[in-house]
Amino acid sequence: MIKTYIEKLDANSALSLSLVGFIGTVGLLALVMLPVLVGTYIDYLGFAEDSAGWVSAINIAGIALMTLVVSLKAKHWSLTKVATNGLIVMITIDVLTLFIHSIEIFALLRFISGLGGGAVQAAVAAAIARTIKSDKGFGIWMLFQFLMPAIGLFCFPLLLPDIGFNGMFIILISLEVISLMFVSILSKYRLPHHKKSTTEEYELALMLKKPALLSIFALSLYGAANAAIWAYADRIGINSGLSFDETGLVLSVTTAIAIFGALLVIWIKDKWGHLKPLSIGVSIQIIAMLIMVYVNSSLGYIIGIALYNICWAF
Repeated sequence: MIKTYIEKLDANSALSLSLVGFIGTVGLLALVMLPVLVGTYIDYLGFAEDSAGWVSAINIAGIALMTLVVSLKAKHWSLTKVATNGLIVMITIDVLTLFIHSIEIFALLRFISGLGGGAVQAAVAAAIARTIKSDKGFGIWMLFQFLMPAIGLFCFPLLLPDIGFNGMFIILISLEVISLMFVSILSKYRLPHHKKSTTEEYELALMLKKPALLSIFALSLYGAANAAIWAYADRIGINSGLSFDETGLVLSVTTAIAIFGALLVIWIKDKWGHLKPLSIGVSIQIIAMLIMVYVNSSLGYIIGIALYNICWAF
């Protein structure tokens, strides 16, 4: 029934792109829900703070590795099969996570789950890139990337005392199952058949050029830095004097208002080029981090994390 309904949808409609954006965000749950996950590892599984950070880093490394693999092969692989297999891996491994809490095996499971998530989000990115108005598709996906964690960051701190770690993961697994039910939407985003030419060799040669390599390195470094701060965002809030619930509320609200950073990009477009907005955004993020570190108060944390999230979205 669901597949029949999906076949009737226009690939470029808001509903289709919303389904795609939802699936892509589920693939990134390990990243967008990072503060809650790290806090839960510490408070409910008894991991040390540094161990919880390493587990999350390994999880995200899995996402990054599979994203790279799928990105290089997206032209040759069925996006539906890639995302389907990725979701099946996530569901299977996350179910095992409910029962295995030994930190060494747990870290390995999170890495494998990350591989599945990377396949899902890379397939979604490739699908959106094939749409007529890819900016609309990526905009909707970005909306889900801030909306879903905003809801999660608000609700989970309130629910965790009652549902615990396993209850939270059951909710995440449910989102993965729902995504699997609608993953056939990706079959609408196919490339036209073409004979193999020198285009692929040219693209690979272009990627190996110094500007491209520097860009990839810079993006990777920026992503790693953001993930490191985001991973301990709730711990920073608690250390500033906020309670666990209050920190969750602050993260939820600031994540929601970060959408304005994304809207600002749409408004600016290319009026100022790319270097100036990027430099301004990163500079404000640095200032935001200094505020959170040196203004050790709840107000300093609220201002710092709000600025940080808005500029991250920007």
